[in-house]
Amino acid sequence: MDKKTGYLLLLLGAAFIAGGAGLALASFYGGLPFPEPFALAGDLNVSSPNGAAVTIPMPPQINKAANLSFFFMLVFVLMGAGARLGNLGVKLIKEPPAPKDKTPK
Repeated sequence: MDKKTGYLLLLLGAAFIAGGAGLALASFYGGLPFPEPFALAGDLNVSSPNGAAVTIPMPPQINKAANLSFFFMLVFVLMGAGARLGNLGVKLIKEPPAPKDKTPK
């Protein structure tokens, strides 16, 4: 039973890793758009304690950089979870070491 579960976890981990790599490749080659959870619009207004206010214009590249960073973190977590599942599967597949005799000689 442990070996079947180990093989299942190993295949599931490999599927997570392959899925993450496929998602990254499809996004880079234009098959899928990047997710866009961040949409900073307009200017950023910063005021100091002495009453001076500064307006910082936000270029559109800020949104692209933030969204791309979020996407890479998401893929990294997905592939890391796949590696952990695969490692757990390999540990279940391996035979446990033979028990040593603990009686004194």
